[in-house]
Amino acid sequence: MPHRATSRQPHLAVHGILAAIATVAVVSAGGSPSARSEEYTIKRAMLSQAPRQGAVSNVIDVHTDAASAGERPIYVRGHVVVKFLPRLSRQTMQVIADAVGGTSLVLPSYADFQYVTIPDDADPVEVAARLNEEPRVIYAEPDAAVYPDFVPNDPYYKYQWNLPKIGMERAWDVNRGGSSRVTVAVLDTGVAYADQGVFARAPDLDSATFVPGYDFVWDDNEPFDLDGHGTHVSGTIAQATDNGVGTAGLAFGVRIMPVKVLYGDWDEAWDAPYPYGSSTVSRGIRFAVEHGAKVINMSLGALGPNTATLDALNYAVQNGVFVAISAGNEGNKGNAATWPASYARDIQGVMAVAALDYDLKRAPYSTYRDYVEIAAPGGDNTSDKNGDGYVDGILQQTLNPTYLDQGVFDRFSYYFYQGTSMASPHVAALAALLIDQGVTAPAAVEAAIKRFASGKPTGGRTDELGYGIIDPRATLRGLGLAR
Repeated sequence: MPHRATSRQPHLAVHGILAAIATVAVVSAGGSPSARSEEYTIKRAMLSQAPRQGAVSNVIDVHTDAASAGERPIYVRGHVVVKFLPRLSRQTMQVIADAVGGTSLVLPSYADFQYVTIPDDADPVEVAARLNEEPRVIYAEPDAAVYPDFVPNDPYYKYQWNLPKIGMERAWDVNRGGSSRVTVAVLDTGVAYADQGVFARAPDLDSATFVPGYDFVWDDNEPFDLDGHGTHVSGTIAQATDNGVGTAGLAFGVRIMPVKVLYGDWDEAWDAPYPYGSSTVSRGIRFAVEHGAKVINMSLGALGPNTATLDALNYAVQNGVFVAISAGNEGNKGNAATWPASYARDIQGVMAVAALDYDLKRAPYSTYRDYVEIAAPGGDNTSDKNGDGYVDGILQQTLNPTYLDQGVFDRFSYYFYQGTSMASPHVAALAALLIDQGVTAPAAVEAAIKRFASGKPTGGRTDELGYGIIDPRATLRGLGLAR
């Protein structure tokens, strides 16, 4: 199942309200997830509490790395993803599912496939293989688990080495942060986007504009971040900038659409109904396209392919939406390919993004494969090459992990993260600025980012850096309307 980037065990008994709500959940836990009454979920109870504003401590700290991907399950158990031939009756599809031990059929929203539920102890790879022998099945696949790939006057801008390193100050002379004409969908763990119940809006996102999103883990329209990863990623794109507070974002004038597709520890502890994998990402893509996003950022990856996601990526670019995807964090642990980044090489308008350290070299963890197309700062929390007294990670405001462990979702601090997760939103933000200037076709956005990249490798591209390092000013200058 999808997880966030750190290994954190939720402590339900620490925060009084969580313990009380957990008791309610035991009473209401019977029945299937889809049949559960919304008002009895723990999340619904948390949202019903008196609203509170987020509090921030001026703490700068380092985010703890995730466990090795080799320790994570590759596929989600309990279901397989199946696309049947058109016009098959429900009865026929059920007969096909019954033949492989399927217990039910589910047609999810924003999908052109179905879920065949199977017992938790059944092997999804084996069940999918059997279904693929059926001529009335277009494809059947196990659902690959998805994981996060982890001069303004803002006082902590001095620690954001990544922005001056790629020339953002001069790029802002061309386009100062974009505009609300462009919406960027962040497909992630959710975002701290509003004050509602026990949840709070991140203070340094206070002036950011949000548009309605969706939570595919809970199947509701309140995609709150229970993790911190999605809020950090959103900050790199659209953190309030030049406001005398905290840190800066690259495209601080654009609108953010939070789309929750990643399933974390608190979602699991609260018994979220849809702990699914890559197929959920495909649904998030389609939602974003159909609700007006022009850019999608996906700081996530799986160790297996997913045809539904491939179809959704093609659907996105065909409908004028550019997609940035983290290339993966497997570079120093076997360099395994990850998806959906692997699909980027063959789709114009979808880019896989590698991570750079302070020296603008490939960060040690960054996956180097033939699908890497561009590189951007992703940080390195093992070094302090600029001597500022802090590690060279990517700094943004997000949920404070100490409070998060206790089930407190309204306390924020500034944290250095590292990963291709942090590199990808740099590219998504640059794409948003280009689109704001009128370069709207996804393939044209990709071509411009490649053409004006700096540090171009000998021979045109390499597996480590793709076609080079993003150069926002060179890319924006002369393309569209300069301010």
